[in-house]
Formats: sequence, structure tokens, C-alpha cells
Amino acid sequence: MKNQVIEELERYVQGTLGVPLSIQPWSGGRNLPFFLKDQYAFFQAKIADLSCILIVAGGEQESTPAMIRKHVDLVQPRAGGEALIYIQKQMSSYNRKRLIDQKVSFIVPGNQMYLLPLGVDLRERFKRARTQAKSLSPSAQVVLLHTLLKSPQRILAPNDLVLQYGYSAMTISRAFSEIDSLGLFEISIRKRKRERILKGTKLEIWEKTLDYLRSPVIRRLYADPSINLPDGVCAGLSALARYSTLAEPGNKVLAVGNVTGKLLIQKYGREALSRKDVQDYEIEVWSYAPALFAVDGVVDRLSLFLSLRDEEDERVEAALEQMMREMQW
Repeated sequence: MKNQVIEELERYVQGTLGVPLSIQPWSGGRNLPFFLKDQYAFFQAKIADLSCILIVAGGEQESTPAMIRKHVDLVQPRAGGEALIYIQKQMSSYNRKRLIDQKVSFIVPGNQMYLLPLGVDLRERFKRARTQAKSLSPSAQVVLLHTLLKSPQRILAPNDLVLQYGYSAMTISRAFSEIDSLGLFEISIRKRKRERILKGTKLEIWEKTLDYLRSPVIRRLYADPSINLPDGVCAGLSALARYSTLAEPGNKVLAVGNVTGKLLIQKYGREALSRKDVQDYEIEVWSYAPALFAVDGVVDRLSLFLSLRDEEDERVEAALEQMMREMQW
């Protein structure tokens, strides 16, 4: 039976470039390390005059661009000089951009094609998504995170969130309007109340909204450990060390809400809190209260991912990948 992704790939290349795609299993894949064979399927292909090896991701979970680059580099010595092309059925525009930065040729069937050897960079859907994209407001992000982290079912009622998070009814209404505009929910009326029902699994919703979510961190402060932070929650690399095998950072990282951040600045002065010392806490000031979804004094995985996903340290990217791979949806 032919791989479904391969079938979609054949149709996409034929329809986009107007050339047939000749594909067969790649025998060289048998000599690769087990973890690569477990994670990918390998095919030999010819696109126009380009002979290449297709590295087809097997799972739904996205690897980080840096990790994909490493895996491509591991396959390269065994490819006999043929071009390597990474294939994944779905990929966020954020990761597509990072793969381009990493100079990795890739195809997302039906979405985008970036082939360095052919000088092809077709982004028909990618460009439209960017012109329409917008970031969710902090309150809308809280509603979405509640849906993914705390809601035991796929149904969401606005009135419940007004009481739970202390937002006004108007703020929650606007937050739902933002999320509704992304087409993530079906709306139903039950007992004269409007309810939202998720379209798809929580993992699917997360992947669809990654381009609209932003880091909760709005500023960073540095303070002596003697300062009392009543609502400080373990965050940043300190939190990532709890969720992965990453080593603890030298400076403890804590997150506080915007109100607490403003009070600290009023009390100690912005300049005093801008000077970083070896022993100081790093204090992340968040646009929403980090304690809302914290577990055992540590910020939630999804907010933590958003706060660190722009880090270019390969150790951090690998730790984030491990953390998200172990996420219980």
C-alpha cells in the first residue's frame, strides 16, 4: 500500500510543477541508525532532472527545525550526493520559516514547496496566511489555553470563564469572537446558551493556532533573591529543566503577572531591576497570570513553549521537543 503522504506529494508536485514524480523505496535507508528509521520513511525520487532522497516524517508531532537539520545532516553522508528533501504532511508557518533559515529543502503537500537545488520557493498558501494572520489578545489566549489544558470536554461556555478567570463578560465575549474568527469551533445553542465545540482534537487545535499565539513574556526584570515574590512561578529555563533533561540554569527564572511586575517597578525602580547580577533571579513579567495553568508551582507546558520557541540554542530546542513529545493531550 502506498504511503498516503506520498500520494498527496505526487499530486501536489504534478499539479504545481507540471512534472511527474517518480518514487521508489530507498535501499540506503536500511543502513541508517534505528532512531531515524523509526521516525522517518525514506524514498528515492526524481523531480524533473533532480535526483533526490525523500525523508518522510511518520508522526503527527512536529520536530524542531534544528532537530530536522541534524537528522538531514546524518542522512547526507549516505545519500551519494543526491539532494535531500524533508516531507511532512502538516507544518506550522513558523517552522516552515525556520526550515528555510536552516537551508533545508522541504515539501508540505498542498501547502508549500522549498527546493534549494531547483531554486523553487512556492508559498501560495503560506503568503495568504501571513497577510491574514493576527495575534490573539492575552484574554483570547487564556481562553484557548483553558480549552487545551483545563477543559475536560470539547464544549466551552463563555459564562463559565467569566467566573473562573475574573474577566468581564465583555472581555470574554471579545476573546471568543477572536477565536471564532479562526474557525476552530462549531457554535451550538443549548438551553438558550451559546456553546463552542472544538473542531478536532486538542493537538490539532494547538497546531492550527501556533501562528496566532504569542509569547506571554512582555518584559524581563532581575532582582536579588531576597525580594519576596508572592505569586512567582517557576518559568523559563528553570521550568524547562523540570519538564526535560535540560540542566538547571545558573539563575533561577520566575514568572509573575503584569500587575505584580508593575508593583515591583514602582517599589524598586525600573533601572535597579534592569541590572543583571550573577546571583539574581530572572523575573519574567507575563501578559496573563502565570499561575492560572501552573502545575506544582511550574508554568504550563504550552505557555512555556511559547515563551521559549524563538530561542536558537539547540539544547533548548531539543528540550522543548522532548517536553512537547511527552505532553498528555
